[in-house]
Amino acid sequence: MKNQFLLPAKFRLIGWITFLLFFALGILTESYGYDIPGFQIYYPKEGSFAGYNLTNEFAFLGTIIGLLMISFARHINEDELISKIRLESWKWAVLINYAILLILNFTSYGLGFVFIVTYNVLTLLLVYIIRFYYSLYLLNKNLKNSED
Repeated sequence: MKNQFLLPAKFRLIGWITFLLFFALGILTESYGYDIPGFQIYYPKEGSFAGYNLTNEFAFLGTIIGLLMISFARHINEDELISKIRLESWKWAVLINYAILLILNFTSYGLGFVFIVTYNVLTLLLVYIIRFYYSLYLLNKNLKNSED
């Protein structure tokens, strides 16, 4: 079965590198106020110009792109069983993501809620990746045990 929406397997490594680099940049930006100097944009505000740095947005974009590459990279032995595991992992990720969103809807308010919901976008991809690779680990473990 050929799946048209999967990237070649080498994108998994590229995705991990991209994710880790941009995630680290996001932590530096959020925690320590780090800004890339060339990413400053200026806009008119009350008769003068105000500046805004896009480093945080750039880090968020790179993190999402990295996670998407990991999520949609073809497995080396992609077959029907791997496709089934992939589908089950997506189902679990969607359910967990919306459960978290519903809980946060009733437990956080104001600007904190907006901040949390923004980063909840990553939860879907992270839960999928964790569930998919954990399921593959269990499958390989069971296959190894059955061979013994």
